[in-house]
Formats: sequence, C-alpha cells, structure tokens
Amino acid sequence: MYESEIDALLDAAKASSKSVRNLALVLVMYRHGLRATEALAMQWQDINFKAQEIYIRRCKGSVSGAAPLWSDELKALSNYRKKSGDRDFGFVWLGQGHKPLSYDGLYRLIKTLGEAADLPFPLHPHQLRHSCGYHSINKGHDVRLVQQLLGHKSITNTVRYTELAAGALRKLVD
Repeated sequence: MYESEIDALLDAAKASSKSVRNLALVLVMYRHGLRATEALAMQWQDINFKAQEIYIRRCKGSVSGAAPLWSDELKALSNYRKKSGDRDFGFVWLGQGHKPLSYDGLYRLIKTLGEAADLPFPLHPHQLRHSCGYHSINKGHDVRLVQQLLGHKSITNTVRYTELAAGALRKLVD
C-alpha cells in the first residue's frame, strides 16, 4: 500500500461506527507490522502507558519484545481504553458482545475499512504488515532496525522489502 492509501484507511477508521477502536487497531497494526494473530493476542497488560511501550508477542518463530509507541498511538489507545471501560487486563481488541475480536471479525473489519477508503483492491490485515516493512525501508531506515521492528529472526525475510524501495535509493542520487 502507498502511504496515501494508509492515510485513507486511517480516515476510514476515524469515520467508522467504532472509530475509537478501529483507529487504534489500524495504527498499532500498521506501525508495528503486526500479523493478525499478534494483534488479536494483545492484552492490556502488554501496553505500558507510563513507559510509552508495547510488548509484542510475535508468532511464527519471530522475536518477541517491547517497542516504543508513537504519541498518536498512545492517544488512540488511551481513548479506546477509556471508551471500553478503563480495563487494565484482558484482550485489547473487542468485538460483538465485548468478546475478543475474532480473526474473521478482524479480516472483515479491515476489508470493510479498505472499501470505505475506496482502495482499488481488496484489503486484508497482512497488507498492513507488508506496508510497515516497505515504508520503513523506503524512508531509509536501516535493514537491521526494520528486522527488529518486524520481529524477523532472519535478515533474509526483511531484505525482500528493499527490492522495490526506490525511496531508500534516493540517498544515492541526492
């Protein structure tokens, strides 16, 4: 996804019926390159508002660890926490009947937000992860740093994001 498409997706999340939750969810998934299962497994205990960090339990053999939260993520998460009853424990992302959001529910939500954003392709949650990796490389961030951000054990998984990253090559021209 292009950054303009991410912006359109965030705008669609803000305009949706569960805007507070959806904005926080899309921001966190995109910024941290979360897989759907990683997002759905998030617990309130994983978010340290005081230290401005989030602990991410990676799956598929990836490396788990803490990551810093951007100020807009902190604000979105704080707003969502207030809206959902100021909980300090349990699953973060809730769906129907205050039950944890399911994979199917997340998939439908992201697809619906993509349609509302008028994206020219059907959107699925993993595209947020790929966009995170691609945008990070394209902005010139070090491959090892992006590897850590995405939790890749092997750098070969991260290097694929460099293949189309013309922005990272811009430094050679400028």
